[in-house]
Amino acid sequence: MTGAVLWTIGGLLVGVFSPPLLRRGMRRNVDAGLLLTLWAIPVCLAVSAIAVPLVTKLAHGCWLPPDSGLPHWVNSVAASLSGTAVVIAVVRGTWQLGSTALRRRRVHARHVELAWLLTGKAPQPRSVLWLPTPEPHAYSLAGNPPLVVMSEGVRRCLGQAAVSAVDTHERAHIRRRHHLFMAVAQALSAGLGWLPLTRQSPSLVRTLIELDADAQAARVHGTWPVRQAIQALQHTAAPAVALGIAGERAQLRLARLTKQTPDGTTRRSRSAAAVAMMAATALALCALTVGVTLASCGP
Repeated sequence: MTGAVLWTIGGLLVGVFSPPLLRRGMRRNVDAGLLLTLWAIPVCLAVSAIAVPLVTKLAHGCWLPPDSGLPHWVNSVAASLSGTAVVIAVVRGTWQLGSTALRRRRVHARHVELAWLLTGKAPQPRSVLWLPTPEPHAYSLAGNPPLVVMSEGVRRCLGQAAVSAVDTHERAHIRRRHHLFMAVAQALSAGLGWLPLTRQSPSLVRTLIELDADAQAARVHGTWPVRQAIQALQHTAAPAVALGIAGERAQLRLARLTKQTPDGTTRRSRSAAAVAMMAATALALCALTVGVTLASCGP
């Protein structure tokens, strides 16, 4: 078998078996920012595995060398399947990205208009848009400028320390580009929903970005205000294109916060080093298979 075959099979296996490993890392208290980065590695491996038969054929006019011992029609079938999967993924993924961007612009524009009505001026990058409603709401919106939105109901049900923790949590979403991670995960799910990793990516990424924002807030304010905010706001509503402190895997988030030190730093388990080693190995194997694949196909 050539490197292209190994890459394709290995990448698809990564797409099948990596979601349980990522979830295990969440339960083992591995740093969420690290896990979010590591999520991107199997995604890249799986996507490249799907595209490599088509790319190799287009670049070299072959997928398997003549002496591979496999029937010649395998080349055509593999390239056709790869091309079909790539076209569907590009079309559906691009449509999803465009739809998300359009909805986000509309929601952001409505909030800018609301800011003018409430304050008489455009929202400022570092300010909070306070909604005069008794129901608690807290979320962030990507855009120009990015917005942090909270309601007066948040002030009524939380103390000042917890309100500040919510503000830091929402600004972490903006500063660490969590909205972009979510948009990419949703596009992958739309385009490659038949692969477990990409199909589960929206749920995985949403949990990871909430854990990451929780950790950022805990480092500044300590764990207790963040836990208080999650418990009080876990059932509040937010626009679909927004990211808020509510909802996603509240019990897991609270459990992880109880395992943090008073200054908010996560006690990283030994699995963090193991996952990092796996990531380095995956990248090395990816580079090796690229070289083997290119060497196996003649001009």
